[in-house]
Amino acid sequence: MLKRPLTLILLVSFLLYGVCSVWAHGWPADYWAWRSQLRLLSGVMLLAVMAGSMLLAMRPMWLERAMGGLDKLYAQHKRFGIASGLLLGAHWLIELSPKLFVAMQWAEPKIRRAGGGGVRDPLVSLAKDMGEWAAWLMLGMVLLALLRALPYRIWRPSHKLFAPIALAGVFHGLMLADKALWLTPAGALLALLLLLTTLSALWSLSGRIGRSRRHRGHITALHALPGQSLEVCCRVAGWPGHKAGQFALVSFDAGEGAHPFTIASAERQGGELRFIIKALGDYTATLPSILKVGDGIEVEGPYGCFDHAGSTRQAWIAGGIGITPFLAWLEARDKGGEGASVDFYYCVRNSAEAAALDEVRAACLRSGVSLHLIESDQGARLDVAMLPEVDAVWFCGPAGMGDVLARGLAARQQAPVFHREAFSMR
Repeated sequence: MLKRPLTLILLVSFLLYGVCSVWAHGWPADYWAWRSQLRLLSGVMLLAVMAGSMLLAMRPMWLERAMGGLDKLYAQHKRFGIASGLLLGAHWLIELSPKLFVAMQWAEPKIRRAGGGGVRDPLVSLAKDMGEWAAWLMLGMVLLALLRALPYRIWRPSHKLFAPIALAGVFHGLMLADKALWLTPAGALLALLLLLTTLSALWSLSGRIGRSRRHRGHITALHALPGQSLEVCCRVAGWPGHKAGQFALVSFDAGEGAHPFTIASAERQGGELRFIIKALGDYTATLPSILKVGDGIEVEGPYGCFDHAGSTRQAWIAGGIGITPFLAWLEARDKGGEGASVDFYYCVRNSAEAAALDEVRAACLRSGVSLHLIESDQGARLDVAMLPEVDAVWFCGPAGMGDVLARGLAARQQAPVFHREAFSMR
């Protein structure tokens, strides 16, 4: 799995531009020289991060695998977005800094050369204005995304505004970059970043992201389950198959858009898929009342790399609706006779609210998995000390619970590999 891509991009762009700048201009001699170089440096780094963010938004299959799954890719996309906002803020503050520095007498006023007030290039003026408009929009969008101030059905389409914002940034950088920069390795990097950002933005605006992996189908069965959960069974035409533990982006309503749901079944014949959806928000709470057998459905995927193959001694931990990938694993294990030794911890409030508990018990009994039901209403809590010595721990459940487990397992003398899914995709 590709680790710390943001750090890598920031470091490469910083070093490459820094070396080229010092080589071409020497060390900055005063505030005005420092401001010029820092403004360009922050701009190059911002464009590098924006290009990375746009590439992640394209979610190509090779990059998903390199990141360890679409959930990890989206987590990185969020980090790139935050970094873009911070770099944009820095770039802007550097641009606005002269008034403060001169007022505080930290810098001498800039002496303008005689005859320097000629006719300005209208494209350069437009690029400056577009950069300022795009900056305001981008900072506002990043803030709204972080605060989760918009409902998902509004946030999702509004998020596509980042594509034209990125194109405005490309035009801004193209027109305002130092002409001497283009003849350096940093200029070659900048040209590549601008091209990548442009192509990614145009691909996004054309609606092509994920289009080749979308498949139409219809709902074949609906069942209410304990714990305010709904089982949705469907048949999807042209489904390419999936590995147990993967998820899909499912759209029941074009106006609402697609939501990520784990596929709660192993691969079956005829494109049969099963999802178990818990009422965790306004939209998912309405599904039992609006979905009907025969309704159309669009499924994009499969995505994810939550694959437990490769270790012989495992612990599986499900928190609430996090049971879904393990249902698919149990079904696949039942069909394929996998031989790994497994202790399975199903953490719920109480057995009456545990989705698919009877199914889990029967499947564990058939496939030789040791099931441990942890009921919080009975005063039980999962503690890391309860887990046996294993090679790997696979977790799906609340983020806070996963954080506690990760810290506890890391403190072990022989820490197992800890796998988890990152389902916070906004």
